[in-house]
Amino acid sequence: MPRCAAKDAPMFNRDDRARYLRLLAFIRPHWRVVLLAAGGTILYGLTEPLVPFVLQPLVDGGFAEGDMRTVYGLTALLFFGFMLRGAASYTATCSMNWLAQQVVYTLRGRMFAQLLRLPMRYFDENSAGSIVSRFTYDALQLMAASTDAVAILLRETVTIIALTVFLFYLDWRMTLLLFVVAPVLAYIIVHVSKKLRTMARAMQEDMSGMNHVVDESLRGRAIVRIYNGQDYEYARFERQAEAVRFHAVKSTKIAASASPVVEMTIIAALCTVIILFAWKARSAPAQMTTGVFVSFLGTMALLFPPIKRMGKLNEPIQRGLAAAQSIFDFLDAPTEPQPALPPVTLSRGDIEFRDVSFSYPEQPVLERFNLHIRAGETVALIGESGSGKSTIAALLAGFYVPEAGAIYIDGYNLADVSLADRRRAIAFVSQDTVLFSTSIAANIAYADPAPDSAKVRLAAESANAAEFIGKLPHGYDEDLGPQGGRLSGGQKQRIAIARALYKDAPILILDEATSALDNHSEAKVQEAIERLRKNRTAIIIAHRLSTIRNADRIVVLEKGKIVESGSHAELLKRGGSYAKLLQQTPIT
Repeated sequence: MPRCAAKDAPMFNRDDRARYLRLLAFIRPHWRVVLLAAGGTILYGLTEPLVPFVLQPLVDGGFAEGDMRTVYGLTALLFFGFMLRGAASYTATCSMNWLAQQVVYTLRGRMFAQLLRLPMRYFDENSAGSIVSRFTYDALQLMAASTDAVAILLRETVTIIALTVFLFYLDWRMTLLLFVVAPVLAYIIVHVSKKLRTMARAMQEDMSGMNHVVDESLRGRAIVRIYNGQDYEYARFERQAEAVRFHAVKSTKIAASASPVVEMTIIAALCTVIILFAWKARSAPAQMTTGVFVSFLGTMALLFPPIKRMGKLNEPIQRGLAAAQSIFDFLDAPTEPQPALPPVTLSRGDIEFRDVSFSYPEQPVLERFNLHIRAGETVALIGESGSGKSTIAALLAGFYVPEAGAIYIDGYNLADVSLADRRRAIAFVSQDTVLFSTSIAANIAYADPAPDSAKVRLAAESANAAEFIGKLPHGYDEDLGPQGGRLSGGQKQRIAIARALYKDAPILILDEATSALDNHSEAKVQEAIERLRKNRTAIIIAHRLSTIRNADRIVVLEKGKIVESGSHAELLKRGGSYAKLLQQTPIT
């Protein structure tokens, strides 16, 4: 059952005003376009009373008295006035649309830059679906509220003011009667706005949840199929989609409920004015001509649509304000620390953990952990799941920050080294190979602004990838498609190793790099790994004996502590934790 917030959110608060002011930062650079759009919008609104303005003298003078000069003059005024109105409408629409797209473009650019700077903890706590939803659904809602809704608000406000001024010109006493309904209309708008804001926030959460289910189903598509989980996943999706539908329908009902109430209130005022006009026409026929009456009623009729449209603006504005909160919360999330530090070159690869402590929320992992890895040494980290192997690699790469203690590379405390300099010294190959939808060459020379084609080919040859690359229709220019779907698991892994070779960093992290491969692919990859770790400091996280047995040192971890350390032969001879681990969980 879709949940609904118990308490209605206020129509506007201090934070909402702050968010709208913050949006001005995205709009301010385009102030010339804003002026152009505003000018066109204001001119469009000012020409709204043109028809009733022409009607009064046309009926009383042109038609009643047969004055053709008046008829010609007024029809010409009407024709050229609407030409001007059309030009104003075109200018305002095109300018505002350009501005809206520019705001979304800039906003998404800022969001993507923020995404690239966020720490790993953020992704541990927020689903991919909720993040994607901010780029798609929330950005569009914010665009509608910040530009489209503002344009309509300005246009309709100017239109209502222009029509109201003309009504005062025709008969100020009758016009004052119309203002009796203003408090009623204001109450309706405020009351509906509170409910719409609540619905907007609920829809946001539901949309995020639906995107999350889609994302999980895509990433886990193999598991879904092997476990025949299609019905289960569809039920999950249907629950979230139903919640989106429920709140969308309810939001529409709330917005729509205001329209007939507004109409009846205005019609009641109109009926009252008609009756009073009739009485005035009887008592003072010289003051109340047919032209004035027709023009007054026509102006009132023109006043209804903008008032109704203003009422309907509540829904996109409230959705936009909720989206603004979501987007600005994302933009304000703490990023990875980027202090101004002097440049450092880490070239040897000597690594030391000194009394390092770290924990995930409510889950301690490392406590006063110490490990020294000499430059050029290959160290294999093994242990049961949760023993801290991958956490050690993540801390070294700067994905997380130690809660206590320090990590050193080449004698430099990494707290005093920029993340860019630290990561420049590290190459990483994991079980979950990440390839991008670009060419093979671009994947190997990833992030190199001036890729070296000779170096790309050499890296591919060293990674045992040149042979299969040469058989592809476009060779190194072959586009891999989404997630490298055109390659086998072993081929993907060899591309990843070629990427690490191309980077030529002094430190190499291999996190279960061969665990998902068959024996033939593993042999090819293992041969490439042996070349890769030559003359480098290598940290290997693996379960396969073929991957770890040749390590200079094997470190056995239990609950974040080192319980054994030595070569494969030494640890087997010792008959301790390593030997028992081999017996309990065979390392192939």
